[in-house]
Amino acid sequence: MIADAKSNVLALGGAVLLTLGTTGCIATRQYVRTQAVAPLQANINTVDKKVDKVDTKTNELDQRISDVDRHAEQGYSDATAKAQAADQHAEKADQSAQGAQQTADKGVNMATQAEQQIDNIDNYQPVKTENVLFGFNRFNLSDDAQQQLQGLTQTLGSMKHYVIEVEGFTDATGPKQYNLELSQRRADAVVRYLTADQHVPLVKIHVIGLGDDEPAADNHTRDGRKQNRRVQIRVMAPEMAQQGAVAAPLRSAQ
Repeated sequence: MIADAKSNVLALGGAVLLTLGTTGCIATRQYVRTQAVAPLQANINTVDKKVDKVDTKTNELDQRISDVDRHAEQGYSDATAKAQAADQHAEKADQSAQGAQQTADKGVNMATQAEQQIDNIDNYQPVKTENVLFGFNRFNLSDDAQQQLQGLTQTLGSMKHYVIEVEGFTDATGPKQYNLELSQRRADAVVRYLTADQHVPLVKIHVIGLGDDEPAADNHTRDGRKQNRRVQIRVMAPEMAQQGAVAAPLRSAQ
């Protein structure tokens, strides 16, 4: 639009000059210079100044636009970097939370296992049972009986929590009081061998003589009375102590 104004001014000047030349007016060059050309030149200079101002404003606007673009790009870069940093922090926080949850779960499992062990520590179950037989009116251990007791102590292995029940019995022959004393001697003979020869702690052993009570077989037969002249040894342990022990079937001395 400024270029059109400048063209109009030039055209107007040309028209004035043309009019002066064609009408034959007696105007001197000085008159033309002062009355027509000088104002025209002034208008042209004014237009040039306006053009320069427009160019200056345009340059300033371009600079501002560039500044805005640069700030926008910088802001985008900063926002992107902050977002990435936030994602990394969130990921680390999530990993930490997962680790804490795993630790908590492990702690709960350990507490549960400990509670189960405490519950089972007094819940003794039979691990192995042996019946050692004796001759009529005898309380000494035979060679076979000693081998049985050796095998029983091997069952203990590395168990820490166990007890051994030792119960002495007789057949129904003889007086009750005599049978009670004989059954106790038989039980004591087993305990003596376990502690002195097999080094089983005495504190682990519970012993009692029961005489002719609780017969294992019929006392009216010879074989039945033989089975009743016995000491029953039972190894008892809580479930957690039975991992290294293997239950064995009953064996009888010949």
